[in-house]
Amino acid sequence: MKQNFFWIAALTIAFVPSCGGENGDSTDGEGGDTLDTSFAGMSEMSLKENGLNMTIMLPEVASPTGASVEPQVDHEDGDYMWDLYIGQHFHLVIEDFGKEKDKVADEKKRLADLNGIFVVEYILDEPALIMYKRTLHEGQGGKPTYHCYGQTKVDGYTYILRSHEDGGLKPIIEDMVKTIRSAKQAGAVAA
Repeated sequence: MKQNFFWIAALTIAFVPSCGGENGDSTDGEGGDTLDTSFAGMSEMSLKENGLNMTIMLPEVASPTGASVEPQVDHEDGDYMWDLYIGQHFHLVIEDFGKEKDKVADEKKRLADLNGIFVVEYILDEPALIMYKRTLHEGQGGKPTYHCYGQTKVDGYTYILRSHEDGGLKPIIEDMVKTIRSAKQAGAVAA
């Protein structure tokens, strides 16, 4: 039991500083600059070999031994969804919504419908990208979770990039926001 706790603590300490936050010292989910658009400490990854004509910037993550943790993409050929993982905490979901539009506005409506269960506080609210803190109403327990949801167009199709339903710590979600901002069609020049 003590050994499991040690490894969980070691992985958390090793992962969180390399995934955003103020000076890398925030592990409680607070701090950091959500509006930071710098891609320092990030590497470009092409998703072409996974059937997606897109490139994204991903945080560079090191294991407790100092070795680089490589991103993993789970995708079944012909499916409309991709799950991208870096270690145990970074889980970004990419979904193909075809020609649908205004998916961020649709997500905000869905979140408003959950108002009886959750309190949603928008940290970042842009037409194509939101980041929010979600908590249960006062007295219902639980810890706040952070989430993000954004859309981009590639080859004329709408793609959603979002955090997993479980959300995550603020520094990790801030890195996902940077990843979403960086998403572009492979070969396209950044704006």
